[in-house]
Amino acid sequence: MEVVWTAHPARRRPQDVFLVGAVVLVSMWAVLVTLGSAFLAALAAVILVVAVAPFLFPTRYRLDDDGVEERRLWTRKRRSWRDLRRLQVGPGAALVSPFARPSFLDRHRGVLLYLDGADRDRVVATLRARVGRDAVAEAGAGEAAP
Repeated sequence: MEVVWTAHPARRRPQDVFLVGAVVLVSMWAVLVTLGSAFLAALAAVILVVAVAPFLFPTRYRLDDDGVEERRLWTRKRRSWRDLRRLQVGPGAALVSPFARPSFLDRHRGVLLYLDGADRDRVVATLRARVGRDAVAEAGAGEAAP
């Protein structure tokens, strides 16, 4: 069993790419004018681009017999099925987490799977089968969606 897909929200929403570019440029200008440092302006741009990397750059996801894998640019995050204790499904994404209850570390220790470009039903069914029915929380059932 293997499910593979690539999520690239920027390709599907080009108008938002323009907005991101405008925010980065205005932020760079504001830092340059207020602090007078080209280095800090460039650093601000880098920080903003890294912050919106899941939107700007394609992310490849793979669900296989060993676990969940996320690849974006030069980074790779992998979690094995046995380490995952909770699945939270929202309208546009699914969060698989090693924590049984919601934690502020979910976004760092877990994997947030954007369902953009995926066969949503197949991905969610695979996640539910692997993570476990009793660990699944649907968005809208008292918890916020990822």
